[in-house]
Amino acid sequence: MGPPGDPADQRENLNYLMQGVTTVATGNDGSSPWPIADRLAQWRKNGVGTNVALYVGFGSVRQRVLGSADRAPTATELAQEEALVAQGMREGAIGISTGLFYVPQSFSQTPEVVALAKVAAGYGGIYDTHLRDESSYTVGLKAAVAEAIEIGRQAQLPIMISHIKCLGADVWGEAPAIVQMIDRARAQGLNVVANQYPYRASLTSLEAAVIPNWAEAGGRKQFLARIQSPATHQRLLREIPALIAKRGGPGTLVLVHYTADPSLEGKSLAGLAAQWHLSPAAAALRICAKGSTGVVSHNMQEADLETFMRQDWVATASDGESARPGTFTHPRSFGTFAVKLQRYVAAQRTLTLAFAVRAATSLPAAIAGFDHRGLVAPGYYADLVVFDLAQVASPATYGHPGQYARGFVDVVVNGQFAVRDGQPTHRLAGKVLLGPGAGH
Repeated sequence: MGPPGDPADQRENLNYLMQGVTTVATGNDGSSPWPIADRLAQWRKNGVGTNVALYVGFGSVRQRVLGSADRAPTATELAQEEALVAQGMREGAIGISTGLFYVPQSFSQTPEVVALAKVAAGYGGIYDTHLRDESSYTVGLKAAVAEAIEIGRQAQLPIMISHIKCLGADVWGEAPAIVQMIDRARAQGLNVVANQYPYRASLTSLEAAVIPNWAEAGGRKQFLARIQSPATHQRLLREIPALIAKRGGPGTLVLVHYTADPSLEGKSLAGLAAQWHLSPAAAALRICAKGSTGVVSHNMQEADLETFMRQDWVATASDGESARPGTFTHPRSFGTFAVKLQRYVAAQRTLTLAFAVRAATSLPAAIAGFDHRGLVAPGYYADLVVFDLAQVASPATYGHPGQYARGFVDVVVNGQFAVRDGQPTHRLAGKVLLGPGAGH
């Protein structure tokens, strides 16, 4: 999820507490605040409604050393990256996260990532990754999973594939093959796990979804120059349509965040292209040139979603953000844990209640290495949830995502009621959870 605590009225993480979440981990997809110590100190000083933990992000580290350069680091630069990862781990990160699909991380090669994962492993951390490809953009989904497994094998640390999915028609139906790959690695003794949100639409930036990586090399200034250059502008117009198609077409791409003109939030790329009398590719360039974006794209298949969900090594996670009611975002930020229970346990009986509860409690706690959390047991911290399965529901939709979940009667964080009789208490009872390398 996105970092809680800023602005102040998001410190409670109410959109998570109201769906029964007592602990969040952020800094995922390779994007983390820096330095790690400052953000952890901020949480301690200001207070936070849930327990919080932080990854050190590969993208944040690489940006500090190489900027947006499309090349491998020199030996000196790699040593600088390693030192930054070590610093983040000593300051309290629980592991290293990557988002190898995203610029500038997409410009890295496997050996660079292995080297940094080894540093995290040396401090007892885990490797959390948004795969290099969840579709057929570059190396393909299967090769991206194989890369993640190989990174874990070489670095000798647990591998968590974050928000595992088969994104786009090119890879629909590949979930059983991916499960076989991971089961094979686990049988060989590798600790490979994953997490997932129970929705068929993803959330990313429009740039990441439809702009070729080469166009973003060197940073935003060079990207804008390429849009303005007649030669590269035409190349972009030729290449973007295929990337839009991988996402399911312009009608499935809906802006949920746009700094240049928030009034466009909620509108699809197809609708904006028609409104402006432009091709979808030209409309995408116009949007990206003027501001930063967030876009929901409907690009997954139910059969794949359920195949991953049934695996006992797949935890529930939102990949969301701390958000206020009325916020235009992905409904997963408000409804992930409610939807899992409402739809896949109570309504469809895809999962048993015990299986779903484990996927949201003891399994993620064990993966992250949280000590004495995730179980109701003597000596464990009192992070507890009481819910009425018959009443659990999420009113959050793609059109109106910012709505709290229902049916979570009591939520206790470190022995204090954060939600009582279905209402928030506004207590900031969360604690900062440190990784095993803290202080070393």
